Amino acid sequence: MYAASKFPDTGDIEADLRTQVHAFAGLMTGTRAGRVVAELIGQGQTDPDLAAAFRERYSGPRRALAVEAMVRAQHRGQLRADVDPQIVVDQLWGACYHRLLIPDEPITDAFADGLIGNIVRGIRP
Repeated sequence: MYAASKFPDTGDIEADLRTQVHAFAGLMTGTRAGRVVAELIGQGQTDPDLAAAFRERYSGPRRALAVEAMVRAQHRGQLRADVDPQIVVDQLWGACYHRLLIPDEPITDAFADGLIGNIVRGIRP
């Protein structure tokens, strides 16, 4: 199992999210996994069995780890109680998948840091 599938639990959700999104970005850009994942997602659009297998064996378990980490952070008071962890997962990893599938912009550590910063601090002045 590779680092991107594990989710750290240091007690600091911002640091844990940063570590996890950086690991995911590295996996998607520094290995063949990025191309393979993009191809599986693309093929899954017309192959319901492949899409189901992808969700069951890849994206679902990883999503669950991220949601569980955010729920723990909510219990520690690091995230507001009204924050929906499922939506935060979509915001963070959805942005990465967007750049993977529509490569107008690269997936970089600076991009990952910007995502985390926007989520943690919000975008209002």
